[in-house]
Amino acid sequence: MATRVLYMEERRGQEPDPCYAREFDARILERGPDFVVLDQTLFYAEGGGQPDDTGTLRWNDGGARVIRVTKEKGVIKHHVDRMPTADAVHGVIDWDRRYKHMRMHTSQHLMSGLVFRTYGARTVGNQIHMDYSRVDFQPANFTPEDLKRIEDDCNRVIASSQAVRIFEEDRVVVQNKIDDRALLDLIPQSVRRLRIIEIGSADYCPCGGTHLKNVSEIGTVHILEKRSKGKETDRIVYQLLPE
Repeated sequence: MATRVLYMEERRGQEPDPCYAREFDARILERGPDFVVLDQTLFYAEGGGQPDDTGTLRWNDGGARVIRVTKEKGVIKHHVDRMPTADAVHGVIDWDRRYKHMRMHTSQHLMSGLVFRTYGARTVGNQIHMDYSRVDFQPANFTPEDLKRIEDDCNRVIASSQAVRIFEEDRVVVQNKIDDRALLDLIPQSVRRLRIIEIGSADYCPCGGTHLKNVSEIGTVHILEKRSKGKETDRIVYQLLPE
């Protein structure tokens, strides 16, 4: 039985945004040497350039730290420092870590979308952290003036307080709307409904990560440096200043 991924579910009506949920109840489906598989979860499993969530699982007479979350062949494993003794558990994610990743991941989408539209450079790699992140672009040979423009463009969109839309669309619709179609090559053809992250006209991209409701929560993008990573490939390293 597959784990229901709660933060991936589409917001309906006046329901709270699922990416902002911090606690959930679940039942254990499987126990491994150092992990459990749950029937549903809010924990993000490492992948797509985003680190995993950490947190706790609690039950009537005990608790355990979730120290790592992985996904192997579609199975989400919550690696724990103590095996739960009950089948019903209450999960709590480390919110500070999750929220910093949400800010970083949303800012990466914003930067990637703007750079593609302005310079025609695709995102060929990225890794987000809580304190800084990096995005690799190709083809690119950014000048200091280009970096200043990228930073200013990102912060201009952030200042506009645009909503971040998260919704599902059919793969055929996405193929006709997306600018960088190479992104779809990373998703198996068997997946016909895609989760989309949309930031106004700045970005429209399939993604399974956790994101903000509004770009204003990002704070201020501050580019730290550019590094050359080979022929026509530039890496932009940046941080986010407080909101």
